[in-house]
Amino acid sequence: MRKILILSLTIMSNYVFAQTNLDKQPVLRKGFVIGFGLGAGALTLNTNDTTQTSFSTTLPNIKVGYMLNERLALLALLPGANYKYDGKDRGFEAVMVAGQYWIKDNWWVLGGTGLTFDAPAFYDVKDPKTAVFHTGVPAFIFATGYEVWHKGRFALDLQYRIFLGKSNLPNSGHREGVSNMFIVGFNWY
Repeated sequence: MRKILILSLTIMSNYVFAQTNLDKQPVLRKGFVIGFGLGAGALTLNTNDTTQTSFSTTLPNIKVGYMLNERLALLALLPGANYKYDGKDRGFEAVMVAGQYWIKDNWWVLGGTGLTFDAPAFYDVKDPKTAVFHTGVPAFIFATGYEVWHKGRFALDLQYRIFLGKSNLPNSGHREGVSNMFIVGFNWY
């Protein structure tokens, strides 16, 4: 029995030691970047001094760009949040230019600015000529994320984004929005 116990402890300690000494594969980030994210959070809209906060989802949250070096990417970004207005789905979104920088191997930060747009959901539009679209400036985004898994040129990350935007409404009105989202991101570098 004693020999079996010693043999078991030896095998287990070798197994544990082998697990801690695995070579960590570097993330390959170069060239073209594409990613999309799915998530949810809170959207606060202030429409002509009336404030409404609601649960919101985000889909598809697209980013496309290029790695300038192994830590910095220049991106075109489409963040957004969905909400209901007069019983119909709408999106409070933006088209942005952003920079994403990896502080550590797996931890990144992102910042960007662009044009806000407030539009009906594509599946609610029956006649594009009658759909009501609003645009405005500014739009800002700040985000941070952590890559929890990667293999080769693919990375899965968990991220937090805050998106602020302002759209102009008819009759000198405005709609300001703040979206706080937790997102699962799928990225290819």
